[in-house]
Amino acid sequence: MKFLLIMVVILSFLTAIFTAGYNDKPGVNKK
Repeated sequence: MKFLLIMVVILSFLTAIFTAGYNDKPGVNKK
């Protein structure tokens, strides 16, 4: 159960960063 919770947190964190990066500069591919 704890592993699932950690996965959800990491997934949401990555999604937030990905969305922020996309919204910041959609034309530039930044990694």
